[in-house]
Amino acid sequence: MHRIIIPSVVIAMVCLPQTLAPARTWTDATGTMQVEAELVDATAEKVWLLRDGRRIIVAQLDAFGEADRKFVAEHLKQEKARIAAEAAALPAGAVPYGAARRLGELENTRITESSGLACARQTPGAFWTHNDSGDDARLYLFDSRGADLGSCQVAGVDAYDWEDLASFRFKGRNCLLVCDTGNNSLNAAVQMIYLVEEPSRDPQTGRLPEQVRVRQTIHFSYEDDFRNCEAVAVDPTSRTILLVTKEYGPQCSVYALPWPEDNPTKAFVARKIATLHLIMATGMDISPDGRRAIVSTYRDALEYTRGEKEDWRAALARRPRRIALPKRQQGETICYGLDGKTLYLTSEKRPTPLLQVPVSE
Repeated sequence: MHRIIIPSVVIAMVCLPQTLAPARTWTDATGTMQVEAELVDATAEKVWLLRDGRRIIVAQLDAFGEADRKFVAEHLKQEKARIAAEAAALPAGAVPYGAARRLGELENTRITESSGLACARQTPGAFWTHNDSGDDARLYLFDSRGADLGSCQVAGVDAYDWEDLASFRFKGRNCLLVCDTGNNSLNAAVQMIYLVEEPSRDPQTGRLPEQVRVRQTIHFSYEDDFRNCEAVAVDPTSRTILLVTKEYGPQCSVYALPWPEDNPTKAFVARKIATLHLIMATGMDISPDGRRAIVSTYRDALEYTRGEKEDWRAALARRPRRIALPKRQQGETICYGLDGKTLYLTSEKRPTPLLQVPVSE
């Protein structure tokens, strides 16, 4: 058997991931190179394969032959049917979602990589976003059609790898949590989260202030290792910050960070509370009532519903509800609307769509 050479990323695995299909022979598009591997996950563009029981291969689907592409297409068809069947049997407290729709495109061309998304509370019907990296520490506001409503500099900080954004009420004020938690190279021991009061538009001019100051900087590390995280949310009922790591294997870890006292010289510790069975968590939000958490991936989303007297450790241990998301180019954002139910999405590629997954009638 020839050793397959496909444009891909090969990642060594510390633990054996769960696979979706038995090992089979995968052949490249030329028909000359092959590899024996198990299917871990797939999208319409990429596949994740487990080779030799220890290494994950991430490759573009069009690098494989027609038989492999048909195999993946059938797998995705079955997954879509399974998701629909799960949606038909809603768990207690779950929200029925309808078909996704495109609301518009983000007008501001400075938004090149929409990496975090949060609904605005000071400007109802609008949304905040920020770029992933390569931009200054700036927040952008746009309306429900994507029209530009201005931007605001976060004073006194740098944007190393901003990955998520949350909006919530904190001590009687509308606030935003800006999460500088990306760590692709896994070499950052301490990461930062910034609390800012949500900027308001001038009632006469409609303009945002040029700058907003940081009310609290939270330095933190993970209890067990260096982690890369793109999915962060705040439970406003308990003031707990949840962080979901981005892993190439089919298991991501959830860490909890109770809201710390304001101490800019101390690094706090996020402690692991759960393991989620998904590949590459890219965004997260928690509903305003603290009862539901949504976690997005490049393919779909998983929603976890928490009982009235239940903590997140117990809620995240149950099987979630899987929600099909519309196709996006590198979709890394998700948030609940002000109603705490409707879902909103963008992507990191331009033209950047604003998508909505509404509540079903």
